Amino acid sequence: MSRTPDTTGPLPPGSENWFPAFPVAPSEAADLPPHHDHCLGCGPANPHGHQLRVRGDAHGVHAHHRFDSRHVGAPAIAHGGAVATVLDDLFGFLLYSVEELAVTRHLAIDYLAPVLLDTAYTLRAHIHARDGRKLHLRATIENDHAQVVTTATALFLIVDIDHFLTPRHTNPTRR
Repeated sequence: MSRTPDTTGPLPPGSENWFPAFPVAPSEAADLPPHHDHCLGCGPANPHGHQLRVRGDAHGVHAHHRFDSRHVGAPAIAHGGAVATVLDDLFGFLLYSVEELAVTRHLAIDYLAPVLLDTAYTLRAHIHARDGRKLHLRATIENDHAQVVTTATALFLIVDIDHFLTPRHTNPTRR
């Protein structure tokens, strides 16, 4: 993958730093770079985000995370949407290992136990299978007793850079 988009015309606002940096993956000993500075899942400059820090490993990717008061759903429990955001972003880090761009097509989450605020969790994700453009992904969230509290599966579709440069707002009910 090239380090810069091969396209004509202006880049979408905020993408000038994201596109060149995305395909570069450091060694397993270092944190993977955020998708971009303001990413809701991993962006270090997003004050409302999770600032997820992820590392690659032999099986996929992993991270340690604590949901805080910004992510509250029921009292003392992380909002399911906040959990979904973190898992979707964790899946996005697997793209460094395939060195291609992809987008979420389907995300399914099983909440097996409440994800508590201010509690340490370990998140893990891996590529279960690849079928052409389709990446079948799996993830877990474990508490500090190694109990799985959440599982997720996702289908990501490999796309080219034009997917991000050319918005396609279509009505799926119209043919």
